[in-house]
Amino acid sequence: MKNIRYIYLIILCVIVSLSSCVTNKQTDLLQDIKLNHPQLIVKAEEYKVIPGDQLSIVVYAWDPETAKMFSGYTPQFTYQGMNESTGVSVGSQIRGLENTRNIRPTNIYADGTINFPYIGKIYVQGLTMLQIKTILSKKLNDFAEGTMADVTLANRYFSVLGEAGANRITMTSTSMTIYQALAIATNIGPYGDRSKVTIIRQNENGSITKTFDLRSKEIIDTEFYYIQPNDVLYVPQTKSKFLGSTTSFTGMFGLLTSVASVIIIILRVF
Repeated sequence: MKNIRYIYLIILCVIVSLSSCVTNKQTDLLQDIKLNHPQLIVKAEEYKVIPGDQLSIVVYAWDPETAKMFSGYTPQFTYQGMNESTGVSVGSQIRGLENTRNIRPTNIYADGTINFPYIGKIYVQGLTMLQIKTILSKKLNDFAEGTMADVTLANRYFSVLGEAGANRITMTSTSMTIYQALAIATNIGPYGDRSKVTIIRQNENGSITKTFDLRSKEIIDTEFYYIQPNDVLYVPQTKSKFLGSTTSFTGMFGLLTSVASVIIIILRVF
């Protein structure tokens, strides 16, 4: 009877040890895993601003007096001197357009409006960058003919938490795929539960959360494939992490050998 108990003990130790091993099925992406929600053919949506966002607004004016009035919203131009063939002072416009560090971001207030100099309040909540640019440029042109604006999102970032790290990362565009985002962020650890990845997203109505299986190749045709600015990606731990950090069969063999050695010692002693 005692020997049977020892056998059961050995089997139990082996089962527990094997349960902590991470397999390719748990970590590989683009697998043939069927999702529980309907598929949709989706495209990257243009980001629609919400209260709390910040806009980078650049004003271009032909009239020097108007340009002076909006000097806080115009890029700093650098001049390279005289053109030898024409004798005319030449400004480096391309270089100047990149130098917008002097422009302060424009906040979107809780009521969904921005307050722009000489223009006043403009309701922008729920609008895309192109729509805001069109509205603001029209108002600026009405104020001074030949004046227009360019609008981009200043707070263009997303965050990652859990087994994908803990970072706040600037986005290269306002719409990125989930794979691009994770590639920029960091590699998901072997104990990251890819079957229960959660996106926390802000919209004009508040916060929404969406949980999905990142491993499925069907993710490409769903609403989860694209992330947006201000999204938070959370990758939880798998349940097996508490058993240790062995992720390879070599490490598992070493673990089993150690367990077997301990059991043999116990059998000899008792």
